[in-house]
Amino acid sequence: MKGCRAAVSFLLFVIYLHSQSASRQVSAQKNTKNFLNRLKRLDEKFRRFQQETLARLHGIADSYNLSYDADGRFQVLTDQYHNISVLLSDFQARAANDLSSLKYWTKKLQRKTKKLDLKVTGLEIALKEQRKMSQKETKKQKSLLFNLTQQLQDHRGWIGSISAQRSELQGGFRDLQDALKKQVDMTSQLQEQVRTLLRKDVLTSRGSASSVDSLTSNRTPQEPPTRSHAVGLEPSRRIFPVRKKVQDKPTPGKRVKNRLPSPPGPTRLPENARRRPQEKPEAEILEEPRIHDLSQLPLIHKIPQRPHVPRKTGTICNVDSMLYFPSTSTENFVTFRKSFLTGIHELSVCTWVKVDGDYVGTLLSYATEDNDNKMVLYGRSSSQRSLDFVIGDPAYRELPVDALLDGRWHHLCVIWSAIEGRFWHYTDRRLTSTGSKFQKGYEIPAGGSIILGQEQDSLGGGFDAAEAFVGRMAGFTVWNRVLSPGEVSGVATGKGIPRGTVLSLNDVDQIHGSTQHVNCGCLEDCM
Repeated sequence: MKGCRAAVSFLLFVIYLHSQSASRQVSAQKNTKNFLNRLKRLDEKFRRFQQETLARLHGIADSYNLSYDADGRFQVLTDQYHNISVLLSDFQARAANDLSSLKYWTKKLQRKTKKLDLKVTGLEIALKEQRKMSQKETKKQKSLLFNLTQQLQDHRGWIGSISAQRSELQGGFRDLQDALKKQVDMTSQLQEQVRTLLRKDVLTSRGSASSVDSLTSNRTPQEPPTRSHAVGLEPSRRIFPVRKKVQDKPTPGKRVKNRLPSPPGPTRLPENARRRPQEKPEAEILEEPRIHDLSQLPLIHKIPQRPHVPRKTGTICNVDSMLYFPSTSTENFVTFRKSFLTGIHELSVCTWVKVDGDYVGTLLSYATEDNDNKMVLYGRSSSQRSLDFVIGDPAYRELPVDALLDGRWHHLCVIWSAIEGRFWHYTDRRLTSTGSKFQKGYEIPAGGSIILGQEQDSLGGGFDAAEAFVGRMAGFTVWNRVLSPGEVSGVATGKGIPRGTVLSLNDVDQIHGSTQHVNCGCLEDCM
């Protein structure tokens, strides 16, 4: 019994322990969950703390590095300041250049506005004068119309009177026709009477012939003897008029010999009398006497003889002619009889130049109604060592011209293409300057005004003496294409002119002022 009780107690104790362990496991599981949640929260807080500490440590490190590298940073800042100062100086220089160009263009615009104002005032005055002239012309026309109406009325009266006289003349003309018909009837009756008499009577002697002549002489002088009178008769009965021989009138101081009557019969004229006088040939009539001695010519026809001067043979003989601009005058310029017929996308301008001044001046100026600087090659007194190449104002490029200012002949070629905006500048066959992106895709329009020697501020005018060309220009030629370096060299050495020319000195229309156009085949003769 005691063993059973012990076993039961032991079982009860085991069951109690098992129940306690189960409850402890449940509570332990709950505690582990809570512990894990707390651990997660602590981990998150630790991470936040770690990030904040790292950020603060980085800030402390950066402040330490800044204080440590202050000299290096200061040197970098000084270099940056120096670079900025250099850029500012360059910008100031460019701004000054732009301001100077703006001042120049403003002055030019002011001059243009003044010229336009003067032109407007001149046009207003001309319009007023034209109105006055038109009023006077209208008055004159009214008076002329009034006079014309009066003259027309007078002419109508004269026409009426002439028509009346015409009717009277027509009546008189009818009367004359009737009288003529009567005379024609009378003449026909007389002709019939004469024919009947001729048929009845046979005339054998001269007396009878004279009687027939007396009968035939009764005809009216208006009707000439017809051919039927002689054709209808027999050969022996044909009547010929008897001509009386006119005797020579005796001249004073000469005795007139009694001439015997010539025997009857047919008389023959001498052969010399039958022949007509021979006419002179036309060559003898038209030919004038030649003068073989020049001293016999009058003073008007004498040609002065010049001494023969031997000329040197030239090497550059493709210039044809030369233009001479003697002074800086607004009246010295040259115009052309034609312009560009089509728009130009490529251009080549070549010429021989001999500059007599300190700057080049205007070589070529092409202006249209829209823009007076469509294409210009000009240098001003302010820019002595450069030549502005303008295409479509205000786009331009500066070309160096130091080599042209020594007073000698130099060959100049300026070439431009709109394909890539390329341009080439040749001086004496050498490429002096070049560039790109200059008016790419631009077209120079046609139909403008082309002038040599002056720069146009308006279409065909607006000249300035400070922009005039002074010197000589020979062999000026323009092509509508890009010349190759070989072609430029050939033109400069006198090996001919390439194809595609659109303008030359042969197309010059008018020469103004004291400008001279001299024909010279070779450059050596263009002095």
